[in-house]
Amino acid sequence: MNSELRQQSVQQFLDQLASGTPTPGGGSVAALSGALAAGLVTMVCDLTIGRPRYADFDSEARAIRQQAEAIRAQLTDLIQGDIVAYTGVSNAYKLPKEDAQRPQAIIDATVVATDVPLLIAEQAAALLPLCLPLALHGNRTAVGDVVAGAHLAVATVAAALVNVSANIGAIASHPRAAEFLQRQQIAQTGIEAQRDAAVQAAMARM
Repeated sequence: MNSELRQQSVQQFLDQLASGTPTPGGGSVAALSGALAAGLVTMVCDLTIGRPRYADFDSEARAIRQQAEAIRAQLTDLIQGDIVAYTGVSNAYKLPKEDAQRPQAIIDATVVATDVPLLIAEQAAALLPLCLPLALHGNRTAVGDVVAGAHLAVATVAAALVNVSANIGAIASHPRAAEFLQRQQIAQTGIEAQRDAAVQAAMARM
């Protein structure tokens, strides 16, 4: 995420999103959604750490916070990363058709544009294991935010993988295609069950 985009207000970002330009698009929104989910996890940790009532969970909450912040940083960077990836594909297709390098340039750019949303999905999926312990042992008054974060994380995975599905056919013969398909499957496996477990635990304490 470059400095210009970081400095935008929420309204500016939303206006740019709603404009007729192709970026930011679904991939960037997925990354932002995941970063928001990670922020919610961190917030609940901060409302738990240092509170005598949750002293037994303090060290685990600190570890969860560290992981959530690392994920949030990655997803924040991937908001811009998706824009860069899309621009690469767009520029490759704009090369003259008689350019002998054009087909390979398109493939190379599409590989990047497939990898980036996979990274978004993987980072969001990594948030789900953090939600259940917070729902069970975090600050009881904030467990609703764990629920929101868990739902956002699952939605992020689904939204990011749309771009993977859209691109994978164009690089089916590429050496990394099998890797991408495997990562896609891993990223979405079990996330709904993890979300549901966190939601159930949180709702029982609300």
